[in-house]
Amino acid sequence: MPVSLQQVAVVVLSLLPACAGPTAGFKQQTHVSVAELGRQRQAASQATEALRAGAFDRAEQSAEAALGQEPSNAYGHLVRAITRYKKTMHQLSTDVRTVAFGALRAGGFNHRYMRSALEQAGGDLARVEQDLAAAAHPDISLEICLACWEVDWNHNGRVDSRDRLLFQIEQDARGRSIPEDDPRRRPTFRFDQGDVAWARAFVAFQRGALDLVLAYNWTEVDRLFLLTRGSGQEPTITIRMARPELVARGRGRILEGLVFADEARKAYLAESDDDREWVPNPRQKNHPMPLPVDDRLYETWELITGDLRRLIEGEEGLSVERLAQLGDHQWDNPPRGYVDIGGMLSRPKDIVFQVKQLASLDRKAGDVEALLNSVLGEYYVEKMKPSPITGRLSRMKQEVKRGEETLERKLRYLIWLN
Repeated sequence: MPVSLQQVAVVVLSLLPACAGPTAGFKQQTHVSVAELGRQRQAASQATEALRAGAFDRAEQSAEAALGQEPSNAYGHLVRAITRYKKTMHQLSTDVRTVAFGALRAGGFNHRYMRSALEQAGGDLARVEQDLAAAAHPDISLEICLACWEVDWNHNGRVDSRDRLLFQIEQDARGRSIPEDDPRRRPTFRFDQGDVAWARAFVAFQRGALDLVLAYNWTEVDRLFLLTRGSGQEPTITIRMARPELVARGRGRILEGLVFADEARKAYLAESDDDREWVPNPRQKNHPMPLPVDDRLYETWELITGDLRRLIEGEEGLSVERLAQLGDHQWDNPPRGYVDIGGMLSRPKDIVFQVKQLASLDRKAGDVEALLNSVLGEYYVEKMKPSPITGRLSRMKQEVKRGEETLERKLRYLIWLN
């Protein structure tokens, strides 16, 4: 079974926990000498060894003990950040499943429970960020073999074959299957300062997403259950804007995540070592992930980060015409106009869906434009500077069509590089 998008995503979410706080960039503890950092590593050795063994509870307890002796211990903070993040994501995953299954039985979501769970996750991630910030140092490093962990990742009460396969790398860079007894299946990564910035970017986006979800009141989503019960009604669903300040905060965190992504890219490019890299630069060849890296990839990474920043700041908009042509259906007369992402985030409002309109939607420009006008309102504009990101996506699509890359491989790169 090849390494799947889900597997890469879990690697991203489970290995290097971090989240962006109210900082403006990647800060390092340059005041701690290399010798002092080495001493801190030794003082927290029980915590790091427990983490390598996948004993998360013991690792957290040992990290707490090390921090009790020395509150500035960078390795204690790093291990505690990882164990806190794993615990947070485990609890959030459990809460989401509980709410989803309960909704199917009761015909509606437990919105109070879900909101409480999301708020708790946000608070926990804030504490993870504090630990990551305290662990940032240009010479920090941590070696972990993900596939060696014996953890019940799928929450079925036991460690089974699916858990053991989750982090294994099952194909090489050429797509050939790696034998089960090949050590390449269970590589050890050496994470360092660039990976801390990378992780802070990834989870900054997570915290931003949490803020955006919590900004709205989702209770009217329950009206969709009327359709499944054959009520014959065609409801209008209004997702009400309850806390616009959370949209502003979420926007800031997304922008901050882009800053961290830039910091990670620059840190990777500046690296001169070559030792089991998580994200290598084009000169580094010692990296376990079967995804080749070259100068063009780094250039695309930089360009897309800039595209996203300009979209969020409202300097450019998404061309609906160009987006429409990215799909398999090629429009003779595609819908015009632009989606103003920046306006959505700077001037948030209620979101209204006419279910009847959605059900009767056809592949006609007029129908799509009417729907966009209805749902987006002032965010769907006639003229705007088009974002070049659609052109980059179109190029990727053509590469997939020509057989130069697979779609799954493209998606892996997008997740891998934030």
